[in-house]
Amino acid sequence: MTPFVTHLLPAVALGLCVAIPFGPIGLMCVQRTLAFGIWTGIASGIGAATAHGMFSSLAAVSGTVLTQMTLALHTPLRITGGIVLVLMGLRTILVSTQAAHGATCGDATCGDLLSAYTSTLLIAAANPMTILPYLGVTSALEAGEPLIMDRALATPVGVMLGSASWYLFLVLSTNTMFRRLRKTVLDWFNRLTGILLMALGASLCARFV
Repeated sequence: MTPFVTHLLPAVALGLCVAIPFGPIGLMCVQRTLAFGIWTGIASGIGAATAHGMFSSLAAVSGTVLTQMTLALHTPLRITGGIVLVLMGLRTILVSTQAAHGATCGDATCGDLLSAYTSTLLIAAANPMTILPYLGVTSALEAGEPLIMDRALATPVGVMLGSASWYLFLVLSTNTMFRRLRKTVLDWFNRLTGILLMALGASLCARFV
């Protein structure tokens, strides 16, 4: 087994473990898959996986920078993430599922996919809970062996693969089990999802009011 693969496999496991707990990103992936089709759900999950890869890369390169950045930006990140979640929740409630119900893979435009990718990337990046698991990576790197190129490359790649694989599984499972839901049910699910996202966003902001 090569050194790259040796460092890649634990990183895949880390990305998978960080992504599995169901939160705002998982909820958005499920809602978007049902409302806008499977490709929109996948794009949303890849956006979140990219954020995970970015933080793990920063941890691998400079753990001290990640720690200082987290401490300095903890409050503004929470407020920003909360506001974005509230806005996304409001948009989810207002957008109709009529055009999306029964959508096929080819129905999503490049702009739609880019919007889905970017929005989840920003939400995941603004959520301090996304950063916290990689502080453990920071401690391990500072206390252990010095940084090597294989690990610096394998860590973010593995984390992204592990995180993306979970969101892909979530989207495919959702599409398989619930794609034939009636529009009325989808509309109610949209409203419920929007309310939950707004509540999560408000709770993040309320801690600093």
